Amino acid sequence: MTDQGATGEASLTQQAYADLRTRIVACELPPGSSLTERGLARSTPFGLTPIRRALARLDREGLVITLPRAGYVVSPLDAQDVAELVEAWDLIGPGLVRLGLERLSDVEAQELARLLSDWSLPDTDGAYPLEAVLRFSELSRRVFQLLAIASANRWLRSAFDQLSDQMSRLWVTLLKGREVPEQLQQLIVRWNQHIVGRQPEEIAQYLPVLIKDSGRAARDLFHLANTPSSTEADAAG
Repeated sequence: MTDQGATGEASLTQQAYADLRTRIVACELPPGSSLTERGLARSTPFGLTPIRRALARLDREGLVITLPRAGYVVSPLDAQDVAELVEAWDLIGPGLVRLGLERLSDVEAQELARLLSDWSLPDTDGAYPLEAVLRFSELSRRVFQLLAIASANRWLRSAFDQLSDQMSRLWVTLLKGREVPEQLQQLIVRWNQHIVGRQPEEIAQYLPVLIKDSGRAARDLFHLANTPSSTEADAAG
């Protein structure tokens, strides 16, 4: 294969990876979905080899699970997965914030200020539409991503990238097609109160607490989403 051909194939692999990752994180390919290389190659413009390589990378990152001789499955999310995700983010998040803020360059500090200036959600009397919450979640991810890059620690950044994908997928799973719970609305209000317009020292003080509160909210919402209502329980009985 020529250098030009290898470069083109690598580019297709990267495109296939980016496309599949986006669809998994956005739950267009929901947790537990079955995938095959040939099925994805037929439904996308990337071809079999780029799809196979993209799936191998997604397997290493924990977003899909390889089933020998049976294809792949999008990693499921059960109560244990949620507990472990939240526990890992509780441990990594505060350290990432502290180190990133300490090492921000002038350019990164300006970008952080720009992101924080856009942090607030529109005033909708607390009844946030799902789309607004998901935009807020994406903005949060970009803030933490900037701090991960500023930390200048490739291992910490790699851990963040993997956790970030999984946490984004969790929030989309919890919120897609549902009304935004009051618990989450109140948490967003607190994020706004503590973050908007604050200085790095105050962000470092408040974010670890808010990270834990977000994790607690995710666990509670996951439990609620997977607990049958009294009506369902009566019907099952």
